[in-house]
Amino acid sequence: MKTYIYRVEVEVIPMSGTQLPEEAAGAFVNCYVAADNICEAVKLVEIKLLEDCYKPFNTFAVYSLNLDEMNFDTDEEDCPNNQDLIKLQNSDDIWYGPFNTYLPEVDNLH
Repeated sequence: MKTYIYRVEVEVIPMSGTQLPEEAAGAFVNCYVAADNICEAVKLVEIKLLEDCYKPFNTFAVYSLNLDEMNFDTDEEDCPNNQDLIKLQNSDDIWYGPFNTYLPEVDNLH
């Protein structure tokens, strides 16, 4: 069992074989992972994203979740609840939240 559950907020860009829509330039995703420290959490998430054809472009936030003091139950689709997070702590899995995609920037907007 890992010591902590981390939420790692990452911006990804598509790679060959990605499941992102063809028109997407990238996406923001919250990843949940069990790890013993923050560096391990980031490393595990980045490895898994690459394996799944999402190239980590920018990891902009990482923080541990205190399951004993906070209630993470939510109705938000594809987000883990407390039970999911407890199961995650006892596994080597990584939970991806929703991929919030964005389109390429356009220089000539009028």
